[in-house]
Amino acid sequence: MASQRPSWPDILDPSFRKVYGDEIRQLPQLVFSIFNTDTSVKNIEKDTSATGLSKLVQKPESSALTYEDEVEGFASLYTHGTFAKGTSVSQELWEDDQFATMRRKPKNLADAKVRTIEQFGADILNYAFTFGGGGSAPFSGPDGVALFSASHPREDGGAPQSNLSTADLSEDSIENALVSMRATLDGKGQLMLVQPGTIVVPPALEKEARILMDSMQRTGTSNNDINPYKGRLDVVVWDYLGSAAGGSDTAWFIYDRAVHELNWFNRSDRGLEGPEWDFDTKTAKWSVVCRWSAGWSNWRGIFGSKGDNS
Repeated sequence: MASQRPSWPDILDPSFRKVYGDEIRQLPQLVFSIFNTDTSVKNIEKDTSATGLSKLVQKPESSALTYEDEVEGFASLYTHGTFAKGTSVSQELWEDDQFATMRRKPKNLADAKVRTIEQFGADILNYAFTFGGGGSAPFSGPDGVALFSASHPREDGGAPQSNLSTADLSEDSIENALVSMRATLDGKGQLMLVQPGTIVVPPALEKEARILMDSMQRTGTSNNDINPYKGRLDVVVWDYLGSAAGGSDTAWFIYDRAVHELNWFNRSDRGLEGPEWDFDTKTAKWSVVCRWSAGWSNWRGIFGSKGDNS
């Protein structure tokens, strides 16, 4: 028997894939500029680390060397999830469409994919003050506490460390965050030399963040002092951190791009699939199916504040 084709052959136009791809490239995406991104060929990814060594010790003449071993870090588990959406059109709608509804379907799928990815990444931060996370991206950190905590255990058993604040965004709170981050110790109690370079805020804090980072003189004072933080931090405004997206209008975050361990693993992306049509119902369908995981493997290099002065 000869193969059957729909009675509207243009529905198989390959340009729909191009439209879908173009839309994804045009939509604003911040998650991949913040997270370390990698691919995966497994069902899970397991991340761990090892400490470095402490400083050298003075060796008296003819004496034996002092030997030291690294300490294993905490293991972090990334379990990929599957995210999908489909859309369809009937033969009648295709034939009668006067407003290019058909042409908008790949755009709508592209929008849905980008929104899902952005929300997932943002929720790693939105719920990072609670162990186990929440929202669209529950994730349990490797050291048994939340990403932002005042009691991060040290790998060698040393005193716990903090990367948490509740202070609202101000010159003083930024100063405290930067000083705290530069005092970060590794798993052997050695300075990590963290160099914070980016502050991430919701839209409600954009004005304050730009005033603090871009003003020539110190803000909130009549003195003619220079602004010591002018240009110190790049300002990133992420809409999905705001309360409208389930986040907070007061929380803010600072990180060092070279040190932080916010990680995103892309397992697979089937792109825009379709159209496939049903012979009996004369309906054409498209779908998008992706797999990914995201979380964090180490708290060092990132600092978070609830910003609510609690």
